[in-house]
Amino acid sequence: MDIGMVGRFFGRRTGGNWRPPADELRFAAAAGFDTVQIRSDRPGELEDDLGIAPAELGALFDEIGLEPVLEMLVRHEGDPGTFGRALRANLEAIEAIGVLRVHIHPVGSHDAAPHLQHDFAEAVEIAEEAGLIFGVEHNPPGHRLLTEPGEIEALLELIPALGFVWDTNHTLPEHRDRFLALRERFTLVHVSDTPLPETNYHLPLGRGSVDLAPLEGLDVPLILEIGGQPVSGGYGRDTDDVLLDSLARLRRA
Repeated sequence: MDIGMVGRFFGRRTGGNWRPPADELRFAAAAGFDTVQIRSDRPGELEDDLGIAPAELGALFDEIGLEPVLEMLVRHEGDPGTFGRALRANLEAIEAIGVLRVHIHPVGSHDAAPHLQHDFAEAVEIAEEAGLIFGVEHNPPGHRLLTEPGEIEALLELIPALGFVWDTNHTLPEHRDRFLALRERFTLVHVSDTPLPETNYHLPLGRGSVDLAPLEGLDVPLILEIGGQPVSGGYGRDTDDVLLDSLARLRRA
């Protein structure tokens, strides 16, 4: 089982990285992580978001021996083709970094809902041409898009090549088994804790009530997504100590 963490790369726009990217990746490797997830909030602006040139970051991943995965947080306000344009804008950086697994975390308005099938199908075609493993992440209750298991089930049935990123921290207890039934479509799993039935706290493991037992035997990377939300204490809760403790708890589980 590969276990990863979210690289604390906040970029130049938010005051600089947690530590230099090379040091962050070396910490991850020394701690026993296999994977580091990076995030794109502005398509085509990964270098500015991360504060490092994609080719330089890719060389660091190669040197240190970690797999990079990419989450694209894409806002969709009902403009057809949003996901395809976002993916195309990131393709050059994706190739330079050496990313294989890419997923879109869609946010936006209800106006986007009628376009999701077409837009994800278009993005899948682009991803296949680029040789990527491509998926969609669901949202927690209270968001506007892709919060219910039925919405994900329908989307995956309509687009057979689309993968699914399951987030334990976004999942109500009554929805867990339906999401687990989609395990053959998982491309990643995001792991953090939350005081169920409240969701989306992104707490270190052991500080909420998420059951980790269902993660046993999954054959995709498990990414610890801890901290970064005001409700979980904001930036700084994902300290080295809590990451290492969460890693140990995940291994034991």
